[in-house]
Amino acid sequence: MSDNGPGPTLRDAEFAMVMPATWRMLDLRPATRDGSIQRMVREAFGRADQLASLRRSASQEIGQALTAATSAGCFFAATYDELVGGKPLSATALAFLGLSPLGPDGPTTDIEAMVSMLGGRADGEERSEGPTVVTLTLGDAVRTRARVRDQLAGAGTVSTVDVVRYFVPMPTWDRLLVMAFSTPMLYAADAMAELFDQMAQSARWRVPTKQAGRDQAE
Repeated sequence: MSDNGPGPTLRDAEFAMVMPATWRMLDLRPATRDGSIQRMVREAFGRADQLASLRRSASQEIGQALTAATSAGCFFAATYDELVGGKPLSATALAFLGLSPLGPDGPTTDIEAMVSMLGGRADGEERSEGPTVVTLTLGDAVRTRARVRDQLAGAGTVSTVDVVRYFVPMPTWDRLLVMAFSTPMLYAADAMAELFDQMAQSARWRVPTKQAGRDQAE
């Protein structure tokens, strides 16, 4: 069993994940986020004047979603959209870092206690797998999978997505890392879940090159 104790400090650590080449990183920095979203939307929809209103609404909805995610502690986001065999495929990957959850005796990073806490039912979710303990490169984690119903922003319809989550305690930092992968393409959910497992396994903390050099010099 891993102790989930990363080497770098929280201030110096950099999160990394191996993703397929067709995935796109999303810019979460407030100063550059809006411009990045607009460029991404232009690439997706083109520059035709007839699609101007669609580009504006898409940029607004994506911006609102990313703002809400960062407010909740999201520091990593990536997305995937592609036509495969004539069928659309899309998915997202998010990573959050928050305080350790509260157990009976206060904050806890105990993996078995987390299994118990995550075992209950959640509104709007239909659990299909887990919670189970898995071992990642990052350390021991609790994995869950569920169908989640969500109200689409600005619309009166409800979307169902398949979500695979990993809850990774970080005792050294007294933090909890949550990686959430989702796809609305339910016909491909099992295949996407296998890909999500591989991506989660590749996730790691690393020290940026400049910081590592300073540490060695000291």
